[in-house]
Amino acid sequence: NISTSVDRASHLVNQLLAMARAEASEHSQQALAPVDIDLLLHETVETWVVRALERRIDLGYEPSGPAYILGNAFLLREMINNLLDNALRYTPDEGRVTARVVPQGDFVLLEIEDSGIGIADDEAHKVFDRFYRVDASRRHSGDGAGLGLAITRSILRAHGGDIEVRTG
Repeated sequence: NISTSVDRASHLVNQLLAMARAEASEHSQQALAPVDIDLLLHETVETWVVRALERRIDLGYEPSGPAYILGNAFLLREMINNLLDNALRYTPDEGRVTARVVPQGDFVLLEIEDSGIGIADDEAHKVFDRFYRVDASRRHSGDGAGLGLAITRSILRAHGGDIEVRTG
């Protein structure tokens, strides 16, 4: 119990620090550098393979080729980690999660698609609020503080982006 509590507290502290970094970058004129978001996605997906295999989830990556954006690689990696964590957390065992970048002219679309049960339309906008958590019966893992998607939204806004949840 102590070990589990320490792990949860550590995760919460790390997420609070990530939220502070994301919000600070949202309000600053940080120096951005070219980042190949497709390569960053590929590298990050590879770090989640073991967790996916433990639950027999088919974790896939569909390459698009180089897709450069101006950004902060550290924050963008944090964003991708949060999206993959949520997808794996809400996908049932033996499900599937697929990550891809889709170039769209002057911008890119990063998609994390999963075979989870989805989110009701009336809850979809709430998942980006700090500390909001979807009903515990719908997720595989009981830990988490409800900060991951709020952090993700702050990172995206700092990069001139936006996020949405789609079901179906």
